[in-house]
Amino acid sequence: MTAKPLNSTVFPDEKIWKKVNINLLAKSLSELMHEQVAKPEVINVDDKNITHFILHTDSKSIYYTFSAEARMLDYWYVHKNTIKKYENGKLNQRINVPEFFIENQKSFSIQPFTMAHYTEELLNTLYADASILLRGRLNVEALAEADYQTIEHQMDGHPWVIVNKSRIGFNHSDYKNYAPESDKNVKLIWIAAHKSRASFNSLQTIDQDQFYKEELGKEKLNIFYQILLDKKVEVKDYMFIPVHEWQWTNKLIMQFTSEIVEKKIIPMGLSDDIFSPQQSIRTFFNISDSKKHYTKTAISILSTGNIRGLSPKQMNIAPKVTQWVSDILNNDSYLQNTGLILLGEIATVSYLHPQYSTIKEVPYQYNEMLGVLWRESADKYLKPGEKLMTMAALLYVDDNEKSLVDELICKSGLTKEQWVDAYLQAYLKPLLHIYYKHSLCVTPHGENIIIVMKNYIPQRIVIKDFVDDIVVTSEAIENLPKDLSDGLIQSSNKENIPLFILIGVFDAYFRYLSNVLQVYSGYNENTFWENVTDVIIEYQQEHPDLNWKFDKYDIFTPEFKKFYINSSRLHQGYEERTGFVIPKKGGKLENPLALIKQVEPKYS
Repeated sequence: MTAKPLNSTVFPDEKIWKKVNINLLAKSLSELMHEQVAKPEVINVDDKNITHFILHTDSKSIYYTFSAEARMLDYWYVHKNTIKKYENGKLNQRINVPEFFIENQKSFSIQPFTMAHYTEELLNTLYADASILLRGRLNVEALAEADYQTIEHQMDGHPWVIVNKSRIGFNHSDYKNYAPESDKNVKLIWIAAHKSRASFNSLQTIDQDQFYKEELGKEKLNIFYQILLDKKVEVKDYMFIPVHEWQWTNKLIMQFTSEIVEKKIIPMGLSDDIFSPQQSIRTFFNISDSKKHYTKTAISILSTGNIRGLSPKQMNIAPKVTQWVSDILNNDSYLQNTGLILLGEIATVSYLHPQYSTIKEVPYQYNEMLGVLWRESADKYLKPGEKLMTMAALLYVDDNEKSLVDELICKSGLTKEQWVDAYLQAYLKPLLHIYYKHSLCVTPHGENIIIVMKNYIPQRIVIKDFVDDIVVTSEAIENLPKDLSDGLIQSSNKENIPLFILIGVFDAYFRYLSNVLQVYSGYNENTFWENVTDVIIEYQQEHPDLNWKFDKYDIFTPEFKKFYINSSRLHQGYEERTGFVIPKKGGKLENPLALIKQVEPKYS
């Protein structure tokens, strides 16, 4: 009998594999230089202000050369086509990112165990990048007209994280079935969970039975009730949890066998509704009814630095945090006038494993294997003529070297400066107000913000996924409800500067957006930062009552610390932890606001 070829797997050709390696190496060089891990030597700076570098490796016989343009915030725009590898004095045409890191293991201070794990993350990321190119990427003309989900599935991953699509735990089939860029819709598996193990938390206005009736439909809910009756258990003793198929197959069936045997967990079957995975993988958009809730599930894979389960502690307080923050923001006339939308995390279920939950200081992922969070859908807030777009899309550059943001500007009929101002009014002003007026910090990077667009122009923003990462400053702590005092991260903020904006907005997002605008729109980064400065001063002039906070938390500070996102992984390794890996802060970044305009904030 002759073996058949594995026709189901299509591998990238040499051209695609080389392209994704060069792309990832350019990104790696840029981020490692930003975090001061890679320290190449300057060969010269030419008359076009392009710097030419040489990077020596641990081996005397291997070195790399490349060229880059300096940007603010210690950012280097690396010219991909200039990256060259030399070995024994000769040009080596083969560029391979994992080899690059191994060749620099000593120089980058990476321990052997860490190097092996990181290599696995690099290879998975390269595989995903190659799969995206094999699938084909939309050009910006098509993407500008696309719907929210189409745009969501075209994204390239976190711009800051080198291994941004590693997803350790997925195999090839899992990637094809569950990765957002694979563009496959799914159904969720539902289980019944005994109330002795599970807890349902929600906004006070939500009735649990009515919630399930609306989420599942009356007919489906009755089917579930009948299954429970057939199992000869009390219906009132159970609640329902949707779970990801991967989690059910890879974790729950084996790790919760005793619970299934003892009828603490009873499988119910597949959802009727069809769902679409979002950029975060574990959160799903309801395709069958776009106004129904997002469903966030646990998937115990390693992705962008942490294992993506659901924390019982966070699940227990999520609706309370939603209620508290919503009450603050909904009663703020300024934010209401901006049209800000906060997607409430309105209901959750957490399930404690009978053994892992009793182990002292157990690694966090063992208590986060089973749970669900329901989040409001932004669709229900849309007005006529509006559409949604993930803010991550503003960094999109197609295979023809055209940027989506430039396409949007062209289609809008606005000048570049007018469009950027509209964007900053929609995005930056609400964040400034949330911080200065209410002393709250969220995580406002590209994937966590949805822009509401009309006629290709940003109108307002939607903030999502805020409960896990919300931080409160000393002023907010004074008004914090007692039942949330142990659940939220409290900022020490020893520097008395608005790191939420300086790091979370400037370094984590504007660093990339300003470069995209300069390279692909010819919109100089100095002009961009002048726009930012003008909007901040305008906001300060609108709020003279907050002058004391503008002074205390000076956004015009000459410098601030940076986050070491990638080097935290490279240097802290992969050892087990009781909580998420928290990137370290250190070093110094020059504040673009101070560089662009040597000006004191004008409050009036």
